Amino acid sequence: MGSLPAQRDEWVIRPLLDAGLDLDRIRDLLFRLGFGAIVSEGRDTAAQLSALVSAEPPHVRAAWHEMISRMLSMHPSNA
Repeated sequence: MGSLPAQRDEWVIRPLLDAGLDLDRIRDLLFRLGFGAIVSEGRDTAAQLSALVSAEPPHVRAAWHEMISRMLSMHPSNA
């Protein structure tokens, strides 16, 4: 899969931006998500994904779950 158009990238992270996270924090979370997916060979559970933002306020946790949902909806098998 090639790179996504900028609008689609922005759509994926928009919930986190709307929740008030800055781009550095979003990059950090996405790096941790990607690294976790690599080392676990993609077998992370919903609880493990949620743990990345467990210390965040409820509105940020909700935005994280929305972002994950948007990422999953882009996968060809979910289209």
